[in-house]
Amino acid sequence: MNNYYVIEIQSHSDGTSGNLVTGFPDKLTSEDAWMAARAAANDSTVACHTIMWINKEGQHMDKESPKCYHHNEPVPEQTGE
Repeated sequence: MNNYYVIEIQSHSDGTSGNLVTGFPDKLTSEDAWMAARAAANDSTVACHTIMWINKEGQHMDKESPKCYHHNEPVPEQTGE
């Protein structure tokens, strides 16, 4: 039974997106996968690359989860109100 999940969300500049959800039975293996996914997301060219690590109840497993990396993504304009 999978007790932990690493979720990867890729949002591309052209408006397309993709996601990967991988389940793991134990915490140690899932943490290793989460850290590897973060390293890959940090080095990617995906406009907005998000990595999450959760348990089967949907609780985040680390204070840094989710972690989002932005690459070559335009910064939204500030509106003065």
